[in-house]
Amino acid sequence: MKRNYCPFKGPFFDSYSIGFRLYQPGEINWRHRTIAGVSWNGEEQEAFFFSPDGLVLPLKANPWELPELIRKNAVRREFSSVHGSGYFAMSESRLASLKSRGMTDWVTYWLVDQSAGFANDPAVWQRITDEDLAVEKTTSERAHKDMRLTSDLNGYVEECVAQRREQMDAVHRRRCIEDSKILAWLKGETPPPLFANAQEAT
Repeated sequence: MKRNYCPFKGPFFDSYSIGFRLYQPGEINWRHRTIAGVSWNGEEQEAFFFSPDGLVLPLKANPWELPELIRKNAVRREFSSVHGSGYFAMSESRLASLKSRGMTDWVTYWLVDQSAGFANDPAVWQRITDEDLAVEKTTSERAHKDMRLTSDLNGYVEECVAQRREQMDAVHRRRCIEDSKILAWLKGETPPPLFANAQEAT
């Protein structure tokens, strides 16, 4: 049955508030929070969004705004197909039934060129870090001059850059751990208890 209204704004609703989003060229992108594409049934107004690894994401489609998102961002499409696996994917029995009856109502779209990579990749993160630290170096040199500091310029800049690198390394470690948990969740894997390691240590 087609819905006559949508209770939320935007092309999709992230009901778990994970932070799923389209790939943003020129920004920091995390692999398991990126919407790589969507399988869309325009007749029944049903959608399955999926990640770069093909895992289905728990997102609800807004049938009135999703077509426009697809129009603006699709880089390729495949007719009569449903893409995606994992805990939130279409059930095997339903998929088999669709294949036997025909899947004409379904079209899969891949969204946004993601060739710049993801921050989970050490090489990509190194590039992001190098660019950030270059900005930090310039900013520190300007600050040293503007504040008319009497300390050694090179020492001041090196300290500022080292602190910034440490901050970025900490953010990367935290984000990668969080992203790996999202990956396990999308697969339907049960993570270990939150305090398991602490209990083992006592």
